[in-house]
Amino acid sequence: MAIISCPQCQKSISDKHKACPHCNAAFGEMDAETKTRLAARTKTQKQQSLMNQSFIALILFLGGFLVLYWQHPVPGSWQQTACYGAIAIGVVWYLVNRVRLVFLKRKKL
Repeated sequence: MAIISCPQCQKSISDKHKACPHCNAAFGEMDAETKTRLAARTKTQKQQSLMNQSFIALILFLGGFLVLYWQHPVPGSWQQTACYGAIAIGVVWYLVNRVRLVFLKRKKL
């Protein structure tokens, strides 16, 4: 009995299982090519999700920066705090997603 990763959810399971207990993907009767294709599709979907999140984080950062640049909120006001918060959250979220994307691309199928 060996521990393998599910081609769909990438969680560790026994090779004796006919279906994944985590995501209920039935892969007992699948051949190796179908499992590889399913794993590649799951990886692509994860990459697309991370790219979408990176785009939203970038929009959040740019929105906070542009409001701060054009509106010139009063120092110490809630608008200035909200702009700085949006900038900080956007930058951190973007960087975290890019690092996750790099690690996902390095991961083997």
